[in-house]
Amino acid sequence: MAGELLVQEVQNGLDGLSVNGDDKTNWGDMSSDQSSTDGSSVHGGDDKNTYIEVVDKSMSTHHIHNVYFYKEKIETTVAYSAYVVDQWIKVVNNDNRMKLDNVVVGLDVEYNRMRKQGKQNSVAVLQLCVGRCCLIFHISCCDAIPPSLDDFLGNEKFIFVGVGIESDAYNLVVDYELKVARTEELGSMAAYKLTNTFEDCRDSHFHKAGLKQLAKDVLNQELPKERRIQWSDWEDFLSDEQVEYACLDAFVSFKLGVHLMNRANPVHKRENNNNQNNNPQQKKSSKDPSEPKKGEEEKTKQQQVPLKSNGGNKTTGTNSKRTN
Repeated sequence: MAGELLVQEVQNGLDGLSVNGDDKTNWGDMSSDQSSTDGSSVHGGDDKNTYIEVVDKSMSTHHIHNVYFYKEKIETTVAYSAYVVDQWIKVVNNDNRMKLDNVVVGLDVEYNRMRKQGKQNSVAVLQLCVGRCCLIFHISCCDAIPPSLDDFLGNEKFIFVGVGIESDAYNLVVDYELKVARTEELGSMAAYKLTNTFEDCRDSHFHKAGLKQLAKDVLNQELPKERRIQWSDWEDFLSDEQVEYACLDAFVSFKLGVHLMNRANPVHKRENNNNQNNNPQQKKSSKDPSEPKKGEEEKTKQQQVPLKSNGGNKTTGTNSKRTN
């Protein structure tokens, strides 16, 4: 029963979800591939499949990079100004104006891991990725937070996906009063989409898998995750290595979200159905007498929820706890 309820909870969040196109969508159409690279420099990481190309770092308001993940180029804007964030959001909204619902956005945050007086530091960097366009908003160095960002995160047209997405969304509420309207946890989505039985979904390692593991298991791609970069100073101006790290986290989250949502919803079955049917006495004695009634009540409650509201979780800051 616990397995069935877990699957039902995940399914409630995924029913009706789809994205326009498929995994072969030309995400590059969302932005120009004509960015100037005059005078740019290229920095390759330890992973030969990823590297970063500096396009323009001459302005104090923002820097432009191209980050490469295998053969995919992600046009990346590092914003130190509210105006730049506002303009990036306007472009994304314009590019997706014809899409009615369920636009996938990869979301991640970075903060300094070294605690001060035992308390977790505030979010320093917010990463958003739509298609092959990534925004790295350096909140801790920015002059202000534009209202358009609050509207963007609160727009239920967009589905924000990531690993530990509820925790990230909660921290954005606590630190900056930014509420994320719709979220989907990639681990839970992978467990639901890639298993065939209630028990497998319930016990799947995907629930606790990190982004690196999900990228390997689901996309068959290696995502570099260097601890020294993860534990670096995210409140100072970002190095090229930090930009590459932050961009890839958001892009791979986006890519996983699209890949999983494009998979058909499986029909989960109970592994022990046959055994229970062959031994009705065992089936009767193994359940609490009140369990069927409780199960029916749960099923009725779930069916009463309108389909439109099932597309994601509403993050209000009251359903998560921040670790101090």
